[in-house]
Amino acid sequence: MERDYGEALDVLGRQLTACAAGTGQLALVTGGLASGKTHLAHAFAAHAGATGALCLTASGSAAERDVSAGIADQLLRGPQMPRETVDRVTRLLGQTAFSPAAASPGAEAPLLRALGAELLGLARQRPVVVLVDDAHFCDGLSARFLAHLRRRIASAPVMVVLTRWNWEQPAADPVLTDLTRQPHEHLRLAPLPAAEVTGLLAAATTPEYAREHAPAVHRTTGGNPLLVRALAEDHRTLAPHGPAAADGLPHTGPAYAQAALSCLTRWNDALLTTAQGLAVLDTAATAPLVAEVTGLPAETVRRALGALTAAGIAEGPRLRHPALRTAVRTTLDDEAAARLHGAAAAALQHRGTDPLTVAQHLVAARTGDGRAVGVLQAAAAQATERGELPFATRCLELAARLSTDPERRDGLRRRLARTLWQTDPAAADRRHAADRAALARGELPPRHAAGPLKQALWLGDRDTVREALHARAGLPEEQRDPRVEAELRLAHRWFYGTAVFREAGAGPLNGRRTAAEDLWSRAVDAVCDSASATSGRSAVAGAEHLLESCSPGETFLEVVLAALLSLLRGDRPDLATAWTDKLYDQAARGSWTTWQAALGAVRADLALRRGELVAATEHARSCLVLLAPQSWGVLRAYPLATLVAAATALGDADAAEEALRQMPSEALPVSAWGLRFRCARGRHHLAAGRVLAAAKDFQSCAGLAREAELDVAELVDWRTGLAEVNLRLGRTVSARDLVKQQLDRTRGAGRARGIALRVLAATADPAQRPGLLRSSADLLENAGDRVELASSLADLSVALRDLGELDAARAISWRAVQEAKFCRAKAAAGSAPPDRAAQAVEQPGDGGPSGGEGSVLSDAEGRVALLAARGFSNRDISEQLFVTVSTVEQHLTRVYRKLGVSGRRALPERLPLPRLQSA
Repeated sequence: MERDYGEALDVLGRQLTACAAGTGQLALVTGGLASGKTHLAHAFAAHAGATGALCLTASGSAAERDVSAGIADQLLRGPQMPRETVDRVTRLLGQTAFSPAAASPGAEAPLLRALGAELLGLARQRPVVVLVDDAHFCDGLSARFLAHLRRRIASAPVMVVLTRWNWEQPAADPVLTDLTRQPHEHLRLAPLPAAEVTGLLAAATTPEYAREHAPAVHRTTGGNPLLVRALAEDHRTLAPHGPAAADGLPHTGPAYAQAALSCLTRWNDALLTTAQGLAVLDTAATAPLVAEVTGLPAETVRRALGALTAAGIAEGPRLRHPALRTAVRTTLDDEAAARLHGAAAAALQHRGTDPLTVAQHLVAARTGDGRAVGVLQAAAAQATERGELPFATRCLELAARLSTDPERRDGLRRRLARTLWQTDPAAADRRHAADRAALARGELPPRHAAGPLKQALWLGDRDTVREALHARAGLPEEQRDPRVEAELRLAHRWFYGTAVFREAGAGPLNGRRTAAEDLWSRAVDAVCDSASATSGRSAVAGAEHLLESCSPGETFLEVVLAALLSLLRGDRPDLATAWTDKLYDQAARGSWTTWQAALGAVRADLALRRGELVAATEHARSCLVLLAPQSWGVLRAYPLATLVAAATALGDADAAEEALRQMPSEALPVSAWGLRFRCARGRHHLAAGRVLAAAKDFQSCAGLAREAELDVAELVDWRTGLAEVNLRLGRTVSARDLVKQQLDRTRGAGRARGIALRVLAATADPAQRPGLLRSSADLLENAGDRVELASSLADLSVALRDLGELDAARAISWRAVQEAKFCRAKAAAGSAPPDRAAQAVEQPGDGGPSGGEGSVLSDAEGRVALLAARGFSNRDISEQLFVTVSTVEQHLTRVYRKLGVSGRRALPERLPLPRLQSA
């Protein structure tokens, strides 16, 4: 019958009373690991001492089990023994050279009688309690001494209390062999019930913590008091780490781990070895499998699992808490861990376990035989499908190292390169080195040229691109994969142009399509053709078909980017946003880091096109940290271009310069991304008043775009930028010609056309300007870019005022102010808490202009300042806002003071009205 702690202490108390009356007593306290036996022994010793009994205590130890008379020595030479008794016991033990091997019952009998006499002599003066903790580690001589003593205390005031762990078979236990033949009280300690766990936690922490977490603590510890106290200590130390984890288990810390390890290392070695087997096998563990992996006898493992379960450390063949697996694994050095994992892999593979589970052990063991290569390949495929790319990489690395077949090893290396590219293109490039060298020597089979070609496209390595295209040009048609050919064609056409294809004579990649093309290839080619078309609308359907079939790892990332940009060309930013978010979420759920980074760059671009400047900045910065600079290849210029454009629009020249420094001119190979970066840099120069530097960038962009046949107006808007340069230089005719060219190349109803119309209005006669600007505003409003919309409305207000249409100018000016205020509020909301951000965006009129230096202005001051900055006189402003000239003058006086300027000439530079040129 199991007893709880309180019941056991009561029983021992009653035995002590009987002992004091002259009746010898024997109590055997048993229980599992850390079940409270030692705690009970200490509490009883304190109680016995308080009643006047002499308490003689000793503790067994596995390390001292072979020390002859070790327990007897602790009992009879302890600090509570009289000096003369200690001297006699010392002489007795010193005169007898017993050892476990040489001792014989006949030779030790006089010693046992003498030692017993010493103890019984003490009992004539007061009751004696002999308490041996962990008696299962008792040496043979001491065990026989205790048995001898028990036979002689029937009518003596002596009480023997032994604590013992339930592990050894009774027949093999020298203590139980003799002692349990005598009358005794056997107290089996039970684990703490839930109510006592609650009480213990309440005493050690707080009643609130106990009420909330006692059930989870009880499940985690199985009622083991040592573990319960350890969790309470961790709570006190680690708070406010807070409540139970998501899986319902309590948070753990070092105290819990140390308590569990003390249980495992204090007793039989088989316990720790069994726990190590459980930690290594994890969810695959079974008792037979643990025995096979650890090399322990099956019966030993069975009893060890029972002991671990009773101690609250295991639950069947599982460790109860993930923290236990971590703690137990720390007891294994690298060699021991590799040995266990290797044994686990062999055992599981023999049982037909799934490749992924077997491979986890092979990778941990860092070794295997020839049979492991196939398992590792299969596991890599499964891991890749699940988005577990780092593990797939480790599988392929080990498989390539273990393979003895050169051809198979080369195949594994190429597959490894493809997998590595999804997380670290720079590391993948190193795996392509052998193929690249063979390609340069003309020794690489054409069917293997796709890998170096794709990598070269990513890096902008035009020499390798030419070599790879030449190699693939010799590939027989029956060996061509139409899908791969189409994807390569699309990737290069959209991002590098077509010139290099003609130089290489690239066969099907140069636009001559094979007869075996499938629907996928046709959709790819529709998107490919839209790169050179005047309008991108015809490619919208094809782009959507591609995106519906795209998933990380199964499609060229460049195909996805091209399809998304085709949606932008086709005036469908809504679709582009939806698809980008969907694919980004897929990439983020796995470990498709390269996809996540590239799609993050698209998100930044889309935010920029919506006029969400702070969001664009945050998206660009977030995606840039996902990959090392060398892993971005030419695509790195894309998010950097967005950073420059957003910073320029926000008037943050320092941030723009910082982004520009990250991409030197010499690091800009000719690509769509590099051209976008040059355009963004040109606009930054223009905003800073460096007109000639801006002109150089736009003209360079024009020449490179034409040379590469990569002149896509919506993506590389150099014409509008160069037109604004010409306007600054007074070359109105040249500016008009450039803008008209831009309009001819943007036949849709998109954002780029709206921006171009605004610039065209600046070159037109005054009477034509309102119509052009209204069309510009309509297009920008439809495109969702409220920053550009605010600029077009402001220009429209000025145009109407110049024509004397003051009422219309006043109305448009008011609307321009509201749009500008919304944009400022949206920018301020980017760094505000969610609730304040919502107020800033939804109620931009309540607090006046927000964000930047203008946030110090009231609503009325902001309206007056904006019109003054646009060139309106005080009387014009008074007429538009229906206030007196004196009121305007008072507002302006306060505006100058708040902004720290001397007059209205400085207002355009100090007011935070966003003015974003095309990206």
